Amino acid sequence: MDLQAQHLVLRTGFRPGKPYLAFFRSGPRSLHRRILDEDPNRNWDVCVNWWSEPGDCPDLDMQTFAGGNKYEGFLEFMQHAAFLGQYRYVLLLDDDVYFRPGDVSRLFELCDRHRLYLSQPALRRDTHLNHVVTAQNPLCEVRRVSFIEVMAPCFSAQALGDLSHTFGLTRSTCGIDLAWASLLRDRDLIRVVDAVAVEHTKPVDPSGGPFYLKLRSMGVDVHEEVADIMRRFPGFGATRTLRGGHVYRAGVPKMVAAPATALLDLATRLRFGVPNALRRLRDRARALVG
Repeated sequence: MDLQAQHLVLRTGFRPGKPYLAFFRSGPRSLHRRILDEDPNRNWDVCVNWWSEPGDCPDLDMQTFAGGNKYEGFLEFMQHAAFLGQYRYVLLLDDDVYFRPGDVSRLFELCDRHRLYLSQPALRRDTHLNHVVTAQNPLCEVRRVSFIEVMAPCFSAQALGDLSHTFGLTRSTCGIDLAWASLLRDRDLIRVVDAVAVEHTKPVDPSGGPFYLKLRSMGVDVHEEVADIMRRFPGFGATRTLRGGHVYRAGVPKMVAAPATALLDLATRLRFGVPNALRRLRDRARALVG
């Protein structure tokens, strides 16, 4: 059977039955295999959406081969997965995001326990950060923020229904998260789960990364796509940790929790904000020269 001719391939005997779904956009060096092996008692079904030739993974629950990017691939998956509505949460992952053993299951449990609408795991403070607001705050279990990024969002069933219309807004996927932030501003619905911190194993490389080279060959300008999103979706007050609405870690004294969190957030912005801004200017300059 030509797997790539199929819209959705299910493992023989597989019947969706777990409460959560992890959807990986995967290539030849994808981390999904390691994450699966390190979570043997997982509470989630898995679907791998291949952007390259499929690997030898006969035990995968589901495989798809559609879409020019993760969100296009998921939209195609939605059309053929009649059972999608049974999942309480769906995690959409890039293939270079590493969860420590069992942490995907733990993320889903925390999202369900706190009834989160739209969230993402925090990023370890020693890894490749795209947005300072996603850096782990060790004082919090769950933190209220204005923004989460497209790299590893976790959608409740309600959020998926409300926001999936945005998934095709850009070919690069860049800026889709700005649309979420705009649509949800002032609604207290976006969280970073600091109790689960992941490693972003590869830096974003808009000047020479394979995906960005492919986009340029297609005539897609990432910066123009983002600018168009910003025109279509009004501002939301910048990417930031908001006041209140956090769940603090056990043992953090209530009297100091809020001011300590605000102080740590300021220190994080000072530590990572300037380098990130300089990196974006450098990447933009390279793109213009290229």
